[in-house]
Amino acid sequence: MKKDDQISQIITLMSTIRNLMHGRVADKKVNGISFLQLVTLRYIKEDKPLMKDIADFLTITPPSATSFVETLCQAGLAARFADPDDRRAVRIAITKKGEENLEAGMEAMTIKMRKELEKLNRQEQENLVNILQKMISNL
Repeated sequence: MKKDDQISQIITLMSTIRNLMHGRVADKKVNGISFLQLVTLRYIKEDKPLMKDIADFLTITPPSATSFVETLCQAGLAARFADPDDRRAVRIAITKKGEENLEAGMEAMTIKMRKELEKLNRQEQENLVNILQKMISNL
């Protein structure tokens, strides 16, 4: 197989696996929270980002990010606070309720993912982890 054919096949396979995983795992709500909200809460917990950072993380426009974060704030999962270093900037933090929902959601997601990944043997799982880690470090 030519190198370009192989790269094309990898791109197609990665896109297909993303779509399948989204349909099987990410498309369901856990405790009323979507996969996208869970991923965003995890990001917020780790970084206490600015709205612009959330927009970049989600690859959406800042106004869309503001609307999205507003739903998290209204649900009591996140809160806005003034940046101590720049009072003009507003950071987003996860709330206690958000942390509880994130933990429950990630636990449920892990159970779903485990069911899918158990179809791979131990060596295949290790290879997958190594390949993904290598791709992430190279990107």
